[in-house]
Amino acid sequence: MKSTEIRERFLSFFAARGHTRVESDDLIPRGDPTVLFTSAGMNPFKDYFLGKRTDLSRAASCQKCLRTGDLENVGRSPSHHSFFEMLGNFSFGDYFKTEAIQWAWEFLTGTLDYEGKKRSDVPKRCLDLPAAKLWISVYEEDEEAFHLWRQLGVPENRIRKFGQKDNFWPSNAPKEGPNGPCGPCSEIYFDSEGKVQGPCSVELWNLVFTQFDRQSDGKLLALPRRNIDTGMGLERLTRVLQGVETDYETDLFLPIIKAIEGLSRKAAKSGKTATLFAIADHIRAIVFLIAEGLLPSNESRGYVLRMLIRRTYRLMRSLFGDESEEGLSLASLVPAVEQAMQGSSYSELLLSKRSIIERVIQQEERQFMETLELGISRLEELMKRASDRRIISGEEAFKLYDTYGFPLELTEDIAEENAFSIDRQGFESALKAQQERSRAGSQFSGGVFVNDALEIRCHIPGLPQKEALFVGYDRLTQESVIKGLWDGKRWVDAMGAGQSVGIVLEHSPFYGEAGGQIGDTGIIEASRGKAEVEKTNWVDGVLVHQATVQQGTLRVNDSAKASVDQQRRMKVARTHTATHLLHWALRSVLGPEAVQAGSFVDVERVRFDFSSLKALHEEQRYQVESLVNSRVRLVDPVSIAQMPLEQAKKAGALALFGEKYESRVRVVTIGDYSKELCGGTHVPHTGFVGNFAIVQESSIAAGTRRLEVLVGEAAITWQQQNQRWLQEAARRLGRPAHEVISGLEELLDQLKQGQRQRQNLQQQLARVRAERLVAEGKKINGVTLVISTIQQADRELLVTMADALRLALKENGVIFLASALGSNQAAFVMSLTADLVSKLHSGEILKAVAPIACGSGGGRAEFAQAGGKDPSAIPAVLSRAEQLVREALLSP
Repeated sequence: MKSTEIRERFLSFFAARGHTRVESDDLIPRGDPTVLFTSAGMNPFKDYFLGKRTDLSRAASCQKCLRTGDLENVGRSPSHHSFFEMLGNFSFGDYFKTEAIQWAWEFLTGTLDYEGKKRSDVPKRCLDLPAAKLWISVYEEDEEAFHLWRQLGVPENRIRKFGQKDNFWPSNAPKEGPNGPCGPCSEIYFDSEGKVQGPCSVELWNLVFTQFDRQSDGKLLALPRRNIDTGMGLERLTRVLQGVETDYETDLFLPIIKAIEGLSRKAAKSGKTATLFAIADHIRAIVFLIAEGLLPSNESRGYVLRMLIRRTYRLMRSLFGDESEEGLSLASLVPAVEQAMQGSSYSELLLSKRSIIERVIQQEERQFMETLELGISRLEELMKRASDRRIISGEEAFKLYDTYGFPLELTEDIAEENAFSIDRQGFESALKAQQERSRAGSQFSGGVFVNDALEIRCHIPGLPQKEALFVGYDRLTQESVIKGLWDGKRWVDAMGAGQSVGIVLEHSPFYGEAGGQIGDTGIIEASRGKAEVEKTNWVDGVLVHQATVQQGTLRVNDSAKASVDQQRRMKVARTHTATHLLHWALRSVLGPEAVQAGSFVDVERVRFDFSSLKALHEEQRYQVESLVNSRVRLVDPVSIAQMPLEQAKKAGALALFGEKYESRVRVVTIGDYSKELCGGTHVPHTGFVGNFAIVQESSIAAGTRRLEVLVGEAAITWQQQNQRWLQEAARRLGRPAHEVISGLEELLDQLKQGQRQRQNLQQQLARVRAERLVAEGKKINGVTLVISTIQQADRELLVTMADALRLALKENGVIFLASALGSNQAAFVMSLTADLVSKLHSGEILKAVAPIACGSGGGRAEFAQAGGKDPSAIPAVLSRAEQLVREALLSP
């Protein structure tokens, strides 16, 4: 039975039993910042398990998952993966153990009980696994589950009772926590030999019965709404049904395995099965992550992708051995992944994204190749130095990560191959220190008015649902009631003049910051007081108005009139519409892979992040600006409609990467060219945008670019300022504006000519000084040591002089030069003639002496540079350097 049929049979079986078929969520979960990746089938259903959403009572899915916590086991075990698919059926306060156990048995065996009564729909929806090869495990205290299996006729000797470590979710929860929902589980195993806990046992299906709420004192209280959460790995089930020994021999992997073997005769005959399997596993994860819009970087999810690509590329090199690496690329395996997924709901996605997937992989491989040999050489050097301790320090591992682009996992792989270990704790400390330095240098603050974890609804009962709280799409004023006042520490009954307050209204026209759009400001006026709203946020599904009481007193349950700043709302709305135009224009110019990766929509400016492997060149930037402004002049209509999510997707509406959407969504359409899911506010037509200008482009991460844009009057002001600057430049050059560029080019040519003349003079001066310095050099065991402080010399001149001295000496020469660069900076250069490289190392000596001048440095054996912050220490540096040179030259 093919894997595509297994997927379909599972989903059809549970659809026939009242379950809603839910499409797989992305590997990067939408709207869930608590996890990096979707790692379990239940992840997309968190809000249902927590009771925050109630529009589903039963669901079934085949969910894409990613786990990278123990990559070392991938390929080595028959069923361990980074990317995998999880079949699951779920109940949210609906059915419980009886149905979950009965249906699991029916689906796997096609029978109603252990005795083998066949169902009529076996050929259509069930499987046909022999009951005699299945065995069950239950939690040792879960008598209910044990008896339910016995009622199906499963013999007692085929049911194993295990403790809370093996058969409770979370593992060991009764004893160790965490507090919150938990429960026993029951697992179904298949053994091809019909044994119980035999060597051929495969864990197929885990049925989790969430029925308790663990308290801080360890008590397990019964949940009022009990849930079912099951998970069955598609790869393992396919392996069992196709009768093979490992998941990698199923149709989910065979096209990929054959493609890898087809790249190299040596690989096909290598016998490195674990390596072959690991490559086949990792390439699936890589392809799906890129297909969803992720790009390699050194941060968060992008780091995981970079690590996977580089790890897999290195595995390919090790598999191919010394064969030619010309054209070797993981990108050649992308069609094989598509082939393995044919017939699945993902095949169309992969096919449409093939070009960008291949380009991303190839670019990351090129970047890795530039540093791979240097990094490996450095790591080998570190292992040689630490051969007695067999451990690489965390600081050195971090330098490999930071300087050479080596993911920690790759360093660990190479170290493990050589019987070394890594100080992971030291690495984490160095990484944390760097992140803190980065945050300190950031211009942005992450502060919020109200703690995101604040559970407002628990303290303010009777609030309407989130979609009913905000009524401001079609009105800017609203008569309402004050439902809550937050003084920053607690909920209070009243707040007086001059106090800062978080106000919760029964209904509000104020837009709360969301989807990148800044929140509204305005006035909230009650009969006994008035407050100015400076910011509006969503917290726990509630609109919180950050305000200052201007006069009188605000009290809970007072009637109030809420009025949004109309002019500011209009400016933000036109900026948001401009953001949609920008997204459309970028995709028109760069292609569909230019996907929005984040935005901040302010009053008259936009910060827009998008996926792109390259910077916009000047012509592309001009094209994007022109496209947007042309649509503004054409006054295209902006229409808004609400519809079911699936209907919106079928209509071609773009869903933004990482956003979470409800079952009904708002679709914003501009003309006949832009259609996006969006909860923000917009203007009626594009003419309201007025003007649009891109003022800056930058890189914020590998594969992610950022545009800074101005809209409306701000764009006009910026363009006028640029015009004034151009006119002033023309006046100073004494040329008309259209000749400014040619005038600047002439000035630059003159400047370059002057620099060349200066360099020639420096070289002539260096040769003259070199002759004198060589004559004054110190003799040490037949070697001439030229060691001197050069007055009024910058770094470039020091290097030039060192080169001139090395040419003058030809052989048996050591040069060490220093110079003071102002009152708080010093420069050092050391160089050797080629015949002395085996005796001395310039980089090591500079590394040793630079700290005397509060500096650092290093380099190659024949040439190195260093800097310091204390020029007064130059004599001490020279003295120590001479001492080290003498010791090396005079040693036997």
